[in-house]
Amino acid sequence: MVSGTSLKDRYLVGRFPVPHRGLGEVWRAYDTLLERPVIVKLVGAGTMDRDLIRRFRRETLLTARLDHPGVPAVYDLGEHEGRPYVVLEYIAGLNLTDLVAEQNPIPVGWVAAIGAQISSVLMAARRIDLVHRDIKPGNVMLAPSGAVKVLDFGLAVVYDDDRYSRITQSEQRLGTMGYMAPEQARGERVDHRTDLYGLGATLFDLLTGQPPFVGATTTIVREQMDHPPPRPAHLRPDVPAALGDLVRALLAIRPEDRPASAAEVYADLAPLSRDLPPIPGLLDDTAEAVQAYAAVVGRVPQQTRPTTTLAAEPVKPDPAQGEKRAKQLHAAGEYRAAARQWRQLADHRARQYGDDDRKVFDLRLQAARAHVSLGEHDRAVRQLNVLLQDRIRVDGPDHAAVRSLRQEIARVSTERPTSPPPPRRGPGSDH
Repeated sequence: MVSGTSLKDRYLVGRFPVPHRGLGEVWRAYDTLLERPVIVKLVGAGTMDRDLIRRFRRETLLTARLDHPGVPAVYDLGEHEGRPYVVLEYIAGLNLTDLVAEQNPIPVGWVAAIGAQISSVLMAARRIDLVHRDIKPGNVMLAPSGAVKVLDFGLAVVYDDDRYSRITQSEQRLGTMGYMAPEQARGERVDHRTDLYGLGATLFDLLTGQPPFVGATTTIVREQMDHPPPRPAHLRPDVPAALGDLVRALLAIRPEDRPASAAEVYADLAPLSRDLPPIPGLLDDTAEAVQAYAAVVGRVPQQTRPTTTLAAEPVKPDPAQGEKRAKQLHAAGEYRAAARQWRQLADHRARQYGDDDRKVFDLRLQAARAHVSLGEHDRAVRQLNVLLQDRIRVDGPDHAAVRSLRQEIARVSTERPTSPPPPRRGPGSDH
């Protein structure tokens, strides 16, 4: 591509290509018809073959099919001197790899906000049975408005649809080491939970400034297959326990031990995304317009999870009063609010005495049990398994508390609610 080239007598290509880690070329351009900046992505001249062209077209169609504000809009397709190109929405901002390098440590609220937005993209992907397969910091951008964009659908797959279901033989890279799920590394069939693993690794990176597993490729694979990931709080003590537990659940070795859906992950991250501090040099005044729009849309009722009529109160200096409040909420049937109260109490005590404190364990155990009362057995089991690993590390596998917890996990795993709990609505609802 030559600087100043005009595609279709409409898209005027800029002076220099954009640094790009993937195949092909990426250029800034200007749409002279609609008078707006755009991005032009072309198949690389030196690597062009039939399979590459098919992959390029496939990625473009998948990106266009996934209609979501967190995915770059596809404006046009064309061909220049035999090389296919796509015209995409121009996105200012930084990819998350550069964001970590420039802003580390990233405020916890922003980590949750970024993760919640990625979760919403994965919710849309699941509706069309699409698996991205390469969720990582380098494939996500944070725009000056505070909005997140998920990029690069070159490895995405849609099963049971011949147009999108296959990656050609020339595709050598199946993901990114350190961010791909164990089942993906083993070459097994993947599903939406594979992308949740990539999200967990991305959140870990944003929180700590490094992937959950580091080292040579063989070391990373062995660690992923055989050992649970480290807690983010071991590298960054200010990480809330609720967020740390979620990250560990997302990075579970077995897909069935991860959260059931991106919607569930979003529901956990959204409450942690409040009171976002400014990010100097990145977020500008345009955030106000986007946030004003999103704030109204966010008030649309979401009938996806049971709600509560009483809200959990902030932890007071007197922990005994906080525990009393949690028990009152639970006795009143406000199980979700009770779980939040117990988690807040656990976080408060963990900051004083550490995660291995027995009282911290007991409070988190109560929070997990509240989800059983809600009928959310899978979520409860994930939280109980995290607690089990912690107690084994502290007390050893033969301790009475460890044996008791194993029995409780087995019991909860076999239980299933006979009917969903009735929804509760009120000013303190937790969506």
